[in-house]
Amino acid sequence: LFGHQDPRVADSYGNIGSVYLAQGDFENALRQYQKCLDIQRLLFDCKHPDIAMSYSRIGKVYEKQGKYEEALHEYQKTLEIQTQVFGQVHPKVATSYFNIGSVYDEQGKYEESLEQYQKSLEISTRVFGYEHTNVAELYLMIGIVY
Repeated sequence: LFGHQDPRVADSYGNIGSVYLAQGDFENALRQYQKCLDIQRLLFDCKHPDIAMSYSRIGKVYEKQGKYEEALHEYQKTLEIQTQVFGQVHPKVATSYFNIGSVYDEQGKYEESLEQYQKSLEISTRVFGYEHTNVAELYLMIGIVY
């Protein structure tokens, strides 16, 4: 109906990948996310927010697999696109810093983790204020790292 090079088809692959991820089927999740990304690369500029989302999804799979260097690489690509598209002060940028901090935390790199969580906290408090659940979660994570 839409053809293989349609953003809705890419979205469908991404959604299927998310189901696999939720089921713990990381290989199939990665395969679906990669199909999504392949289509997006044909359709969009390399700095498109949808491409950033695909990198983030792939990073999450790698993180769940314990492939931390690969996860960091994907999250860094996500962050690069998001800061170029949305600027430094945006919820998606805060989420990327949080994701990077989580990987460092899982690696036992606590100084690096705290640095990323602090960046996320600064953005989140500017965007949401101090009484938002995202801010509370960041304070919790910072406290756990300490």
